[in-house]
Amino acid sequence: MTYPIQLNLKAGKNKPFTSKKDTCPFCSPDKLTHILEKEPDLIWLMNKYPILTGTWPTVIIESLQHDLDLTDYSAEKLHSVITFGMNHWLDLSHSGRFKSVIYFRNHGPHSGGSLAHPHSQIMGLYNLDYRDNLTPSNFKGPVFFEQADCQCSISSLPIGNITEFNVMLKKDGHLSAFADCLQKLAQYLKNDFLMPVDSYNIFFYEMDHIYAKVFPRFTSSPLCLGYKITPVLEDSYINSILTTLRSPLYFGD
Repeated sequence: MTYPIQLNLKAGKNKPFTSKKDTCPFCSPDKLTHILEKEPDLIWLMNKYPILTGTWPTVIIESLQHDLDLTDYSAEKLHSVITFGMNHWLDLSHSGRFKSVIYFRNHGPHSGGSLAHPHSQIMGLYNLDYRDNLTPSNFKGPVFFEQADCQCSISSLPIGNITEFNVMLKKDGHLSAFADCLQKLAQYLKNDFLMPVDSYNIFFYEMDHIYAKVFPRFTSSPLCLGYKITPVLEDSYINSILTTLRSPLYFGD
């Protein structure tokens, strides 16, 4: 059993929100503080609003362009962003400072993020191991793409969403191929998913392999919230998704 992280509402009282049309702090890099590392068009810094207790929260500002999204990144930009984030996430995970470290990305008004500016988060957890809440079955399902670097599948036993796409980085696999898969799936969600999608999440996991989950965000199911029952799509819809993803439009030859 794991115990909840406490939410400090006072710390987030002045947190800016895109939905409130607040000024975006990430658009003024010269005013940012507590910077951990900086590269051209990439800034890793401490989260100014640490609303979760028992954590070491950081933010990666992925671009200086406010309206850009991962789905729009050039191949070079995409690879640099994912490599930067993955390297810092894994370094922290293996540092011995935390019980576990999480790395994730929000996009859109239903994704749980407060700012639209392209960014991701790395958060050290002092007292929790996120893997306690997961099983290997959460990362298995029908495979729609596989090559030497990666394997992509639809989760048959999702963690908490109607559809979750798994991307597994194989041993000695190249991060560039891993990043390409993430981008294609995000593009699919925004352009060709069965329902209109304006929000998605990407979550990263270190288990027997490195995994990422990409999934659309909607209003959460009351079954999931109240009973931890995750409804999944019927087989006919899953087959339709697989057909599109296996086509030349996305992962097919």
